[in-house]
Amino acid sequence: MSSENVSVTALILRAWSALLEQTGDAVVLLDSSGVILGASAPARLLLNGGAGVLGVPFHTLVERTAEQAPADACCLPDGGAIWVRRTPLNDPDQRPLGELLLLTPGGPEAHPVDEPLDPRERQLREVTLTISSALDIETILDRVVQLSIDLIGADAGILVLYDAERDCVWTEHAIGIPRLTASGPVLRGPGVMWEIFDQGKPLLINDYMSDPRAIPSRLEQNVHAVVAVPVHTPHKMLGALGLFYLQPGRQFTRRDQHLLETVAHQTAVALENARLYQTALAEAERRSLLYRASLEFGQELELDGLFRAIHRAAARLMPCDTCVIGLLDTERQEIEYVYRADAVRCWPPERLPLNRGLPGFIVRTGVSLRITGCEPEMQAWFGAEPFGAGAQPTGSLLAVALYVGGQSIGALSVQAEASDAYTSADLDVLETLAATAAIAIQNARLFNQVQELATLDALTGVANRRHFLELAQREVERAERYHRPLSLLVVDVDHFKHINDTYGHLTGDQVLRSIAARLRDNLRENDLIGRFGGEEFLVLLPETEEEQALQAAERLRGAIGAWPVITDEGEVGVSVSIGVASHGCTGQPLSVQQLLKFADDALYVAKRRGRNQIQVAPSHA
Repeated sequence: MSSENVSVTALILRAWSALLEQTGDAVVLLDSSGVILGASAPARLLLNGGAGVLGVPFHTLVERTAEQAPADACCLPDGGAIWVRRTPLNDPDQRPLGELLLLTPGGPEAHPVDEPLDPRERQLREVTLTISSALDIETILDRVVQLSIDLIGADAGILVLYDAERDCVWTEHAIGIPRLTASGPVLRGPGVMWEIFDQGKPLLINDYMSDPRAIPSRLEQNVHAVVAVPVHTPHKMLGALGLFYLQPGRQFTRRDQHLLETVAHQTAVALENARLYQTALAEAERRSLLYRASLEFGQELELDGLFRAIHRAAARLMPCDTCVIGLLDTERQEIEYVYRADAVRCWPPERLPLNRGLPGFIVRTGVSLRITGCEPEMQAWFGAEPFGAGAQPTGSLLAVALYVGGQSIGALSVQAEASDAYTSADLDVLETLAATAAIAIQNARLFNQVQELATLDALTGVANRRHFLELAQREVERAERYHRPLSLLVVDVDHFKHINDTYGHLTGDQVLRSIAARLRDNLRENDLIGRFGGEEFLVLLPETEEEQALQAAERLRGAIGAWPVITDEGEVGVSVSIGVASHGCTGQPLSVQQLLKFADDALYVAKRRGRNQIQVAPSHA
């Protein structure tokens, strides 16, 4: 059996376990292949003298009484006869899950076609099985109201579901009479339903027109008689079921009330089954989504891509109008907002002190927050910082810490514009997602650090020789393919050996770091800088012709020599010599090595002519 079938079987058994435990009838639950998943105590006794029947195909325990007998008439191995009533079980998408069987002792002679059971008893059993076979709450509501009207012979009916935590009616299904509730939850108001919720007792009113509890709108709808009963489990009020007569002269009886109470009891079981089933499906779907998210996180080693993947995963799991990721900078005691985005845009990174902002609060305290109504006073309590011009206000939010090895490295928050958007289950799921995300972020950081070690010069922080030449090769190939200009500078520190001999190698290292910083500060973002070796640096200038390259070289020479480098040994004056090589969009292709040789030859000329100057190689365009 596949894991998917095992999961579905477990969900079916869990959904109907309450019915099998509580019913006094002989009821058997089968999966789609006819194997017994569960059976009530009377069913187990009837089928096999109380011995185990779970996991046994039902057809092996019974057989037809005779070829000419009805298909529902069967006999048992001990010779006894039973009558089998079958009710198909489908999921909310109408895919078959199995069958629910009601077993009645006795053969066809016990249930002759021309001598049916008492109509109401038969109808009540049909109502019970029909209600129990549904797993979708909307289907249950519709079936219960319609079947109750048919059972009692009423003119109209309603079934309202109650949320005790918020003291409101959250849905209402009505047949034959208009609904009182609008869309969305309805808070406490007039009506006998609230009396039922409070007292948990049924009500029978046959003179509704003169009853002080009558609602004017119901009087306008010609309600003359009402019978209403609570729908509840032993520990929880779920709602109320009511029937109406809209014509004068008709009255409900205590027998009607008792029948409706029986329906309400089974309705409570069915609603709890549906809730358990839907909860189990939601949990299974969430586990699947979390597993997929963990795989996606593990494959993403680039931080920006990982942050987007975290946002996508959160949006699949819960309402997520905005996603925020803040990471802790321990040295600076700041939170860097590395990711802030909604469905259409991202905001630029920003840094805030650790004592400001929601992520900072989460990192400092280590608590997880679920706020269903984000009032300004509440946001001020944990120091929320608004961002994004014209952004919609936050109605509710979740925020959890990102932990690695017991240490908080940041915080993850999802926010919704609507109030009451999140449940405690959502918070649990976000904490699980954050645990996976934190490890993925840490792994991506470590990977990037390794990449930097492999591609950057450890002393100056610019590209090392190998990495620079790889990047330069791509740029040269692009320039050749699209016929674009390109230039290369070779920058050499003048008299660097003298600096080392005079001040020491540590001072020489400080000089090289300072020159690398001045190169970065005076070049474009897409220009490439690399350390070629010793005191030589390489600068590649894409989309740059010879005249522009000469201007850039002069800017660099001036910036480096304009003021001395401050070192531990004092101020050290420096200057550089620069060789420039360029090629245009025509002529013979140049490799990186050829371009480097031309620039290096020009540098040699500049140094031979006295240093602290620029020399341009002859055009090779």
